[in-house]
Amino acid sequence: MPNHDFIVGLEVNPDFTWNEKGIVLNGIKVTPHASIDDELISYISDTLDWIKGWYPNGAYEKGLDRYGYTIIKEEENIRKFKDIIISWRNLFINGPEVIILTGNYGWEIESTKGYYEKNVFKKKDIIDQLSNLLTVIEKAINTKNYVIHCGI
Repeated sequence: MPNHDFIVGLEVNPDFTWNEKGIVLNGIKVTPHASIDDELISYISDTLDWIKGWYPNGAYEKGLDRYGYTIIKEEENIRKFKDIIISWRNLFINGPEVIILTGNYGWEIESTKGYYEKNVFKKKDIIDQLSNLLTVIEKAINTKNYVIHCGI
């Protein structure tokens, strides 16, 4: 499954690479690092539109650039991002051990019958992913850096 990766930095035009150890920015392994499943990002994406970030084309847009990178610079947006992720994590903490999230709408082959995907997650995996993201966000706040999001 594709993932969205999050790191802390002050890069305006980041030069990312990925390897088996994680994200490398300008030749240096970046920590902390959070990786969030694309299907989970899709599920919470409406609430992520409440934050604003800088896109590769220089535009200041709401939400995360799904396929490129997004830089969340302003402390107000970073703090709002943190509050949103805390709220989702707290909600999922109260869920069952196996969580089924409604995904994209699709159609059966050679049919007009449609259906919503059902994405299955272990609760622990969701909580771990969101907790790792909170670590990244908190470091950005504490060090007065940006949150850099790398889309799929």
